[in-house]
Amino acid sequence: MLHPYYKLPLELEKIVGKKELKKCSLKESIAHHLHLMLTTAFGELLSDDQFGNKLWEEDFDNVSYRNRQKEKILLSLGKTIARFEKRIEKVKIEMQVRQEEAPSGIADPGIKRKLEFTITAVITATNEPILYRDGFFISPLAYN
Repeated sequence: MLHPYYKLPLELEKIVGKKELKKCSLKESIAHHLHLMLTTAFGELLSDDQFGNKLWEEDFDNVSYRNRQKEKILLSLGKTIARFEKRIEKVKIEMQVRQEEAPSGIADPGIKRKLEFTITAVITATNEPILYRDGFFISPLAYN
């Protein structure tokens, strides 16, 4: 492996104990990074306030996700990926808004709005395709 990629979440006790951290593949590392970009609001990362996306600026209770709102979110996420994930190119992002029953374990089960993202791209170094899917329930937020 040319560059070691570390599996998330990092096990900080291993770093302090100077032990070996779990590693992952290039595809897994890219997927971890895409997840962080998707779930981070602008300004949340103190070292760079441009890391994140506009999704978290929306009022989930009142959003109807018309095309204009959806395009704002997709454009924002696309810019973040282009700026912070140089290992991929030819990025295509799709977002679906669904209504479905929230999984058990959520405080108020019932029908919730779910955002599903599909990101396709090509790994720059190998010209290999990559497919990343992620989704979460909003209002209140819950990861799938």
